[in-house]
Amino acid sequence: MNCNKSPHLFIFILLLILSTPAAFAQDFGLTLRQLPLFRNGDTGGSSFEYTGTVIPWFAAPLGEQGDLYFSGGFSMERADDEWQRIPEIYRFEMRYRFKSGLRMAAGRSFYQEASNTILSGLFDGLSAEYSLGKTKLSARAFYTGLLYKKDAYITMSDSDYADYHDRDVYFSSRRVLFSLNWGIPALFNTDKFLKLGMIGQFDLNDSSNTVNSQYGEATLSLPFLDDFNADLGAVLGLLEKEPGDNPLEFCFALRADLVWLPPGPANDRFFLGASFSSGAWNDQAQAFLPISTIAQGRILRPKLSGIALIQGSYTRRLHKAISAEGSAAYFFRTDTTTYRDTELDTDSRSPLLGGELAANLIWAPVSDIAFTLGGGAFLPQTGKAFASGAAVKWRVSLETLLSF
Repeated sequence: MNCNKSPHLFIFILLLILSTPAAFAQDFGLTLRQLPLFRNGDTGGSSFEYTGTVIPWFAAPLGEQGDLYFSGGFSMERADDEWQRIPEIYRFEMRYRFKSGLRMAAGRSFYQEASNTILSGLFDGLSAEYSLGKTKLSARAFYTGLLYKKDAYITMSDSDYADYHDRDVYFSSRRVLFSLNWGIPALFNTDKFLKLGMIGQFDLNDSSNTVNSQYGEATLSLPFLDDFNADLGAVLGLLEKEPGDNPLEFCFALRADLVWLPPGPANDRFFLGASFSSGAWNDQAQAFLPISTIAQGRILRPKLSGIALIQGSYTRRLHKAISAEGSAAYFFRTDTTTYRDTELDTDSRSPLLGGELAANLIWAPVSDIAFTLGGGAFLPQTGKAFASGAAVKWRVSLETLLSF
């Protein structure tokens, strides 16, 4: 992998910051993560992938109103029978709280927009939040070109997709992002929560195909009957693609989730959700195109682009240290060109992709140790879009987290 100057830069920053805890750090630690994964390969047969990560971190106060947090480290990744060593800075954030109610942050921080359909992950930049009466205003500006590509997972154009799968490319797609958000925690003096937002991104890549996009979104949280909560979300996007015959295209996505937390000592959780994204229907209405690739489902894992799905899950604590989750989902395609798979039936126009079943078992004997055994299968023969001989897609993994 050609990381350009990234390993030297990351190592320098890591050593510089880790040398300062003796002067002012209040807390520090180390996290070890292992994730072996077995799945069937895209061309048949089974494959083995492994990720092992070492993450040192520390947190320190910056006066009475501010704080600093840093985490970085190395990962060893094995895929396609090859090993890679990946140096990376994870979260690196300085925050300050003003007495006026203004909060500001700079560095690499986590951000996920309200509908969780457009953007999610770590981003480099600035953010500000201001509480104004019963509402909250926030603004953010980010740059993605210094992120590790597999964590950012930005594949908006053909060039992005090619770089993501090129083992000699380290950095993510170069894009500038901004977001403006307005949250109303007590809509009409009730317990309903309304969020309005605007997100935009501009393509800075030196490529023959560029994509700029802007999105407007609205989400509404509706608690009811003490134990239920419904979340509704709608996103409208405008796409500017070059080269292209149409200077401006639009797309949209819709989401509805229902959560039931029944009373009792078992901490049960029932979830039912549905998502819908536009497809490539005509010259103006195109497939919804999120900035981040946010996997839909546990096994098939497409991004929400030309895809719709319904899903449900049930989570229960079996013991004070053991919990289990079972989930099911059924996938549809909203056009016949956006979602791609080598085993699709090229003659089929059916929207029915198929269903999947998955389960997780989590054992956390103490707060600093957790093991998660997960697996499942996608069954293409439960739909009509895959070829009659398409193989079942399956995944099995065992994640281990140790914190010191």
